[in-house]
Amino acid sequence: MPSEDFDLFTIGAGSGGVAASRRAASHGAKVAIAESVRVGGTCVLRGCVPKKLLVYGSHFAEEIEDARGFGWEVTGRLDWAKLIAAKDRELDRLNSVYLRMLRDSGVALIEGFAKLVDAHTVEIDGRRIRAKHILIATGGKPVLPTIPGIEHAITSDGALDLKALPKSMVIVGGGYIALEFSSIFAAAGVAVTVVIRGDRVLRGFDDDIRAISLPS
Repeated sequence: MPSEDFDLFTIGAGSGGVAASRRAASHGAKVAIAESVRVGGTCVLRGCVPKKLLVYGSHFAEEIEDARGFGWEVTGRLDWAKLIAAKDRELDRLNSVYLRMLRDSGVALIEGFAKLVDAHTVEIDGRRIRAKHILIATGGKPVLPTIPGIEHAITSDGALDLKALPKSMVIVGGGYIALEFSSIFAAAGVAVTVVIRGDRVLRGFDDDIRAISLPS
């Protein structure tokens, strides 16, 4: 199989992998980066950015209620599909921005799932590439436990891509991400139940915030 030589080969084109690759290239290194899905990583594609867009969209329910208290006759219904479509358009735009940043920095993007062969070799779809340094920047992904009924559960990735709103939802966990999703879907009209092991949500956070975050 043919080989190619790079000074740095990065596995994973999220925020960390892209930043490290661009910085190395700016110092004259020959750099390539591999990604099996879209460029941008968790924060841009499956975390902070899409979540905030849904938070902003669902927050209008609260604004409408406030407006009624000030004499405004406001009616409205959230079109969830349109909100998801708008979110997807923004993610497409950001993906294009990241692709342009890599291209302008001189970093070669290789699409596919990279596997380590040895300390200086990776393989992507049968193509072997050698590099003086290999940076693993793959991040992580949620893992569902092997328990009965798990086939009916989704992770935060799935929650960000729901094409239609369910009538009810159970969210397992009381951390800040769980509560953010709880707020999003409750504001959108979903009957949300939060299930936790402890006595209060937001373990490790300020006690006053924990006390008011959810009714007992």
